[in-house]
Amino acid sequence: METNAPETPSSASRPLSILLIAPKGKKDSKTNQKPLFHMALGVLISISPPEHHLEIIDEHFGDGIDYSKKYDFVAITSRTIDASRAYDIADRFRQHGQKVILGGLHVSFNPEEAAPHADTIVSGEAENLWGTLLEDAQLNRLKPSYDAKDFPPVTEIAPLDYRRIAAASKRGKVDGTKSIPIYITRGCPFTCSFCVTPNFTGKLYRTQKPEDLKRQIEEAKEMFFLQNGKKSKPWFMLCDENLGISKKRLWDALDLLKECNINFSVFFSMNFLEDDETVKKLVDAGCLMAMVGFESIKQSTLEAYNKGHVNSAGKIAEVIERCRRAGLNIQGNFLINPDLDTYEDMDDLVEFIGKNNVFMPIMQIITPYPGTTMYHEYKEKGLITDEDWDKYNAMNLVIESKKYPPVTFQHKFMTSYYGTYAWKKIINRTRANPYPALNLITSLAFRKNLQEQLRTFEAIHRLPKARKFNIL
Repeated sequence: METNAPETPSSASRPLSILLIAPKGKKDSKTNQKPLFHMALGVLISISPPEHHLEIIDEHFGDGIDYSKKYDFVAITSRTIDASRAYDIADRFRQHGQKVILGGLHVSFNPEEAAPHADTIVSGEAENLWGTLLEDAQLNRLKPSYDAKDFPPVTEIAPLDYRRIAAASKRGKVDGTKSIPIYITRGCPFTCSFCVTPNFTGKLYRTQKPEDLKRQIEEAKEMFFLQNGKKSKPWFMLCDENLGISKKRLWDALDLLKECNINFSVFFSMNFLEDDETVKKLVDAGCLMAMVGFESIKQSTLEAYNKGHVNSAGKIAEVIERCRRAGLNIQGNFLINPDLDTYEDMDDLVEFIGKNNVFMPIMQIITPYPGTTMYHEYKEKGLITDEDWDKYNAMNLVIESKKYPPVTFQHKFMTSYYGTYAWKKIINRTRANPYPALNLITSLAFRKNLQEQLRTFEAIHRLPKARKFNIL
């Protein structure tokens, strides 16, 4: 008698019930700068055959998890800061007899660490392996691992199916103050040592087809936008790793976005903002804010990051003012490095941010995330002092500090960061920058979040409260 029955068409095509989870790490940010859904999960829903039932749980919005509900499998994506929480969720589902798949940025670079918490590990971009994985799940033959390297490279952007995403998620329609995520491009040709993109998405640069992009934007408006007044527009968060790599491609994308009648925010390279026509096109297309990695205002630090030949404090100030006059908010991102920056450098940065009324400034302690070239370099040199993934939010010092005591350095960083959101600075930037309401709302949210983190840190380490930034 045969022990294995032949595969039947019904078993190979049976609908699956799938739960997709975006976990939230214990120290993840509480700011309101978050898209309506996790893009990785949105992509998986969009490329799944229509017969499957998919459901999204996103802890960033407070969604609860019912561990007793039955699914064919539970798929969890995670960044480094979410990894510990992802493992906890996975363990609980497996205790209830559920199959669990773990993937995402962190898991892709730490498959051996993640394996004890899952039945299946997915490494790399999932677009070209997801169909095979679903077929294997239908036939009850899920493999222990699926690696994107074993499948054809992802050469195109999968259009998002906003209708299916809306049906799968718990998010309703929002006004123009909440962001709807979308991709215009994927990939980045550059290889910054502190960025994970080159080793995950790769240097292959992909662009949306114009007709696909327009259709997605219209569908996203229909499913997620609650119009508040005839002149109100939806806000899209462009999740591109690098929107601009050539002026022609960038201008083509901006011309297309202008036709779509939306507002948007974007990560952007400073060199394009030195061109007045490009800045004008950004504003005309509906860009409210561009986040730029300035990294530092200290010339020697910029040179250490290989940016000294293109950046300087004077040039950064000039770009911010040029964009401000054109009607564009520039969100500056600055890195603090215990090897390169002193306490006086942090004070200078706080002063620079205040003097130039930088919109929604972000300060981060340099953090070697798994999957980056920096992580491998720091690991080899023994410079990583803490691999508690909950602390990998760029607010905690996880690398060696030779010049300063680690707790003292981190406290100085946190008080400096909080200082950029002193009441006087909030009022000044609200008055100086385009879209005053946006400046005020975002600044208040950042101030509250930073104050909570600073007070928690002071309580844990029994430090006196830093009070100097509570007054005007």
